[in-house]
Amino acid sequence: MTEASKEQLAEHFFRYSYAKMLAILVRYFGLREVEIAEDILQETLVEAMEKWSVHAIPDNPEGWLMDVAKKKTINFLRRHQTFETKVLPNVEIGTLFENESLEEDSTLRMVFTCCHPSLPVASQIALALKILCGLSIGEIAHALLTNEATVNKRLYRAKQKFRAGEVTFDLPPEEALNARLDAVFTTLYLLFNEGYYSAHHEKVIRMDLCFEAIRLTKEIVRLYSEVTRAKALLALMLLNVARFESRVDEAGTLVLLSDQNRALWDQGLIGEGMEYLSEAIQSEEVSPYHLQAGIAAEHCLAQDFATTNWAAIYRQYQILEKLQPSPLLSLNKAIARFYGINREEALMDLLQLKKEPALQQHVHYHTAIGVCYVELGLSSKAQPYFQQAFQLSKSDQEKQLIAQKMDQ
Repeated sequence: MTEASKEQLAEHFFRYSYAKMLAILVRYFGLREVEIAEDILQETLVEAMEKWSVHAIPDNPEGWLMDVAKKKTINFLRRHQTFETKVLPNVEIGTLFENESLEEDSTLRMVFTCCHPSLPVASQIALALKILCGLSIGEIAHALLTNEATVNKRLYRAKQKFRAGEVTFDLPPEEALNARLDAVFTTLYLLFNEGYYSAHHEKVIRMDLCFEAIRLTKEIVRLYSEVTRAKALLALMLLNVARFESRVDEAGTLVLLSDQNRALWDQGLIGEGMEYLSEAIQSEEVSPYHLQAGIAAEHCLAQDFATTNWAAIYRQYQILEKLQPSPLLSLNKAIARFYGINREEALMDLLQLKKEPALQQHVHYHTAIGVCYVELGLSSKAQPYFQQAFQLSKSDQEKQLIAQKMDQ
């Protein structure tokens, strides 16, 4: 195994364990000192990268990371007199990181804490993606369609609330549940999307983030089974993750939906997703997650790309756009219109979206126009859009796909 791959593996296990470790540290240190907990975990990652690049990867990487974080925490507590008198007496050092139920409970508490109603919604989501999910500032900016300076401002303001003691580290009582669930669902949705289409230039699909989002969503479904939005969101995740194996070919190049081998789709995950969707639609609630899961179901149930019910998908996007208008939804609606309603009119819709600033830097927007021109037999007009998409892309896998399209 190369040094580079060892570092990537260290980062993978660190990401996977980050939420649990940070949540437990915050439980002991308190929210006021969340930055201390973040520093300890960052030191843990550095040590893992240094030692794993020289020595063999430990048999239990997650356990190794937790053990290092535990030792660093204990050393910190013993070095600082303030914590010796105020925090250390309440810490059971021998059991730190060793209680599995505490890990799970602390992680979920952290999700709801980050989504506290006293914080602005934009800050809630940025905070959760940073301190719970371990995303970088750049990754958060990509997920939220904003810039890094804006993300830093949101994080600073949110942590000020922590330092001032205005936010409690606890699960909300039932009467306060709805005030937080929307932000919680948005956070989990963005976390899944960051995994499904990552801003990380080395790997466009990050399964660890997707499965962490699924794990946390399942926990919310377990605790709040009457909330149908949670089941709809879980269905959406499962129906999308079922297509993982077909999204990248043997050479590591991304594969478009139209070219994917549907025999590789995981029928077990599709079945599980359909069950959750069936339960979600039993209520009268219609949320954006219900509609997006319905769209994912149409793709999963179609025998091939040509027989996909694009008209039904287009209608669901029309409703979605009214519930939750966004440039990305308008982009997807236009694509559905192209394949299911009228190609020329759909292309005009796409071109009119040029005025949306968020889409000007979005790879999929330019790629979609290029693909539409190609399918209309206007390849010369497609080339500038593929070139723009290639320049914007930060993913090697994605660049390979766009290069193929330009060559064709």
